[in-house]
Amino acid sequence: MLKIKILFPTDQVILSERLKFSAAQTYRKTKNQYFCGVSHEKQQKGVCCLLEDRELIRRIQNGQKQYLNAIAEKYYNDIYYFCCYQTGSREDAYDLAQDTFLRFIKYVDHYQYRNLKGYLLTIAMNLCREYLRADTRPLRKPESLECIETLQSANPPSNPHTSENTLLLSDALRKIPEPQREAVLLHHFYGYKNREIARMTGVSCDAVKSRIRQGLSRLKELLHQSDFT
Repeated sequence: MLKIKILFPTDQVILSERLKFSAAQTYRKTKNQYFCGVSHEKQQKGVCCLLEDRELIRRIQNGQKQYLNAIAEKYYNDIYYFCCYQTGSREDAYDLAQDTFLRFIKYVDHYQYRNLKGYLLTIAMNLCREYLRADTRPLRKPESLECIETLQSANPPSNPHTSENTLLLSDALRKIPEPQREAVLLHHFYGYKNREIARMTGVSCDAVKSRIRQGLSRLKELLHQSDFT
């Protein structure tokens, strides 16, 4: 029986410091009225790291917009990887990740805290849906999944089979239906329970279970055809 080992993206590769710095610069340039030009001094950064999400939201809603930086830095990788696995494009994933945070900023004063990471992923998911429905280009082949290749070039895996399998898995994920891909990503990559995914996607728990089951079944077929090991 073919077994699929679902690897959380950050176990494979980590965004280079250069890319993270570039992304942070983009945020400040495009929305500096919200970020207020925070200098990220060590003391301030330490305070932000210690604050819980609920407290960060409370301070932001009380007018301390500089704490938006802490949220962006904390969850940027999670949102970027989700968009990357959804689109297969580094540039589009960057744009969608940035749009996710900008949309969050727009409505932050009306946000009622539940699960901040889940809320951001829900925004990213909706943006990816819009992107995929508007994108008429053919699916990219594994060798042209530049979002995965670029990240691996910054932190190459020690095992060449790991690199190849990551590309095969990425390509297979792009070939399964969008609802199934969302459910598989949220459940196996991000660890959300069925009822949480149901709330995020707006469907029943039974529908989520079905999507995960069908998605994994289809993934096994595709990976088997690709000699995934």
